[in-house]
Amino acid sequence: MINTGYQYLSAFDKGVQGWRESLTGVFNVDHLDPGSYDVLAAGLIHVLPVFAMAAVVAGFCERLFANKRNRPIDTGVIYTALLFTLLMPPGVGMIPIVFGMAFAIIFAHGVFGGEGKSFLSPALVAVAVVQITFPSTLTNHPIWTNLNGFAGTRDFAVFHEQGMASFDGWQAFLGNSQGLMGTTSLLAILIGGALLLYGRIISWRLLAGLLVGVVIMATFCNWLGGGILDLPWYGHVMLGSFAFTAIFIATDPSSSSATNSGRWIQGILAGVLLVFMRVVNPSHPDSVVPVLLLVSMTAPLIDHIVIWFNIRRRRIGHG
Repeated sequence: MINTGYQYLSAFDKGVQGWRESLTGVFNVDHLDPGSYDVLAAGLIHVLPVFAMAAVVAGFCERLFANKRNRPIDTGVIYTALLFTLLMPPGVGMIPIVFGMAFAIIFAHGVFGGEGKSFLSPALVAVAVVQITFPSTLTNHPIWTNLNGFAGTRDFAVFHEQGMASFDGWQAFLGNSQGLMGTTSLLAILIGGALLLYGRIISWRLLAGLLVGVVIMATFCNWLGGGILDLPWYGHVMLGSFAFTAIFIATDPSSSSATNSGRWIQGILAGVLLVFMRVVNPSHPDSVVPVLLLVSMTAPLIDHIVIWFNIRRRRIGHG
């Protein structure tokens, strides 16, 4: 919220008129000489309405399924709404939020039986639907530049134009740049990831596999030379929504491998595909959403192969 508010006030255009600008007037946000209150208020005005709308739509759709099947409401839809919100650009409209959230809760959550029974992350499905259905929502927006298509961050666009000279590792680490509302700060994401790892809520093997895959593929592409995106491996980690989705979405047990070996395989596969798509497809520089959806679909197959090999090895061992 702090970064969103800061970026909004830093690039504010007096010619912009909308409901967010009306709210900044209601809460007396100073656009000319903003202080701490103004930055936080501007951030809240962007984040909270989107989250509230997503949560209301998710709760309504979940209530319909719960009543129809005579079961309790899955409170995890609030978590889905929060993840979906943090993967949206600050200038997103309410129609994409309603459409994306409703589609995800119905077709990636409810029809499979509810929480933990779907093989795809509902939040990721919601983001993918919005990206496909509303690709030009932020085109030529006077404040949020190079965020159209919900396909990455301004940092990637600048890197394509200026190369490594534009890469500021410290800024990328802290998250002081335009981007999706919850994905810009690697520092904040690492703090959240450390808490989840400490509580043994997520698997470190999947995260390690993702990092290994990114390092291998980025090093290989840079060694070949002449790549469209000659970004070092740590750049792939710092920019875009890789770190956020790796920690908070890819590790979701319902959409990831259930075996330890499978987690390594799935993570490495996702890391390799991520860098590959970024290198060959600069029109969609982030590439996290299609990669994670694709890899999530392979999780059952990966587990099946791992279990088959384990059974075969034991049979041979018992000779």
